[in-house]
Amino acid sequence: MGGKLNILFVAIALLAAACTPLSEQVEVTGCDIESLESVSLASGQISLGTTLSLDGRNDSCRDLSLVKLYAEVFSRSGKRVATVSFEAEKGEKRPTLHRHSTETVEIPLLVSFDNPLSALSLAAMTIEEYGEKGYTLSYDCTLKAGCLKKRFTEDKVPVEYLAKQFDR
Repeated sequence: MGGKLNILFVAIALLAAACTPLSEQVEVTGCDIESLESVSLASGQISLGTTLSLDGRNDSCRDLSLVKLYAEVFSRSGKRVATVSFEAEKGEKRPTLHRHSTETVEIPLLVSFDNPLSALSLAAMTIEEYGEKGYTLSYDCTLKAGCLKKRFTEDKVPVEYLAKQFDR
C-alpha cells in the first residue's frame, strides 16, 4: 500500500486489525476516506467529521465490532498535533466486520487538529514522512468479538512500528 495515505487513517486500520485477539484470522486489505461530512473551527482547533471505509476479511467464528477509539498523534517534541475519535452511542449500530466474511466497514470519525495551519501539511504527509519526522501515536481502543470486549492501549508508539505492522 503506497502513496499519500494519511497516518491518522492508516492507524485506525491498524488498530482494527492488529488489536484483535483474532489477529491471525482477521485482515484489513485496504482503507479509504469515503466522505467529509463536516468541518468546524473553534478555539483555535479545526475538526473534521469523516467516514473511513475499511476493507477486511474475517475468517473467525465471531463478529468483530469497534466500540470506542481515541488516538492522539504527537510530534517529535511530544506536542499533541491531532486526535482521532469514534464512540458508538448506546443503541447505535457499531461498525462490524461479520464472521466468515469479506466486506467493507464504514467508521464515522472525528479528526481534530490542534493547529489549523499545520492541518494541511499533516494531512498530506506519507507514512514514511511521519516516521522520518519522529511522530508517535497513542491510542485507546475497545473492540468486541462476539460477547467478549477487549481494550487495547499504547502510549507514544513510533509511526515506523505501525508502518511495519501494516506491511506484514
